[in-house]
Amino acid sequence: MKRKYLLLLLVCAVLLNGGPVLADGDFYVVAGGGGVGTKISSLPYTINFPGFYYLGGNLTYTGTSEAITVNADDVTLDLMGFSLNSASRHTGNGIFITEQKNVEIRNGTVRGFNFALAETSSNGANHRVINVRVIDNNVGVTLSGQGHLIKGCMAANNTTDGLGIGSNGTIIGNVAQTCGGKGIIGSGTVSGNMVSDCGYGIYFNGAGRLIGNTVVCNSGQTGFYISTHIALVDQNTVSGAGTHKTGGATGAVYGTNPGF
Repeated sequence: MKRKYLLLLLVCAVLLNGGPVLADGDFYVVAGGGGVGTKISSLPYTINFPGFYYLGGNLTYTGTSEAITVNADDVTLDLMGFSLNSASRHTGNGIFITEQKNVEIRNGTVRGFNFALAETSSNGANHRVINVRVIDNNVGVTLSGQGHLIKGCMAANNTTDGLGIGSNGTIIGNVAQTCGGKGIIGSGTVSGNMVSDCGYGIYFNGAGRLIGNTVVCNSGQTGFYISTHIALVDQNTVSGAGTHKTGGATGAVYGTNPGF
């Protein structure tokens, strides 16, 4: 009864306000009829101004460059549960963020590109990728720079790497599976992730904390690579026929890590 009441309130809020409303799991809904933000209905598309943008349906990109380019700070792009697809497998990039700050991408699927979602400038900062599935790309998500968040995402069947951030970021509560290269790449805080069947399950290449992750590695794979700078390694679990851990920090604090 309580859940039905909350759902009714949410629907009423959407209909009355006409704006984006937060639902369960950081998923936003937008009232029908338009008038909220900017709808993207064709590709390629370049975002040149701050604000709220959203997909109006499933979109397929037939070019070889970028399907969506984010060329402004302070942008939110909501995929609205839809898919952004490449017509030619592993050609072009799905969402490309130029040298920007404070960009959020959420709620949908990016499939079949070279890079599904990328920020390659070292000056990028404070991006958030939430509730996004990156499937069958060369690389799923790669965010250079610092201070980024990847949360609640899934990377599956990507040829090389799954989910990666630069320095001082957070990768939390994600799933990466069947990646030819590295499932998760990061520094800062890497916590609560599940990785299976990747060349390297979690490749921790900087300073920070590695807590509560689960990795399954097959023969010829490595569960964890840990740099010499990490401060805390605790409550991680690794299993499988592969190499469970390589690297490690001389001065790090190691808690209980089954399989290490």
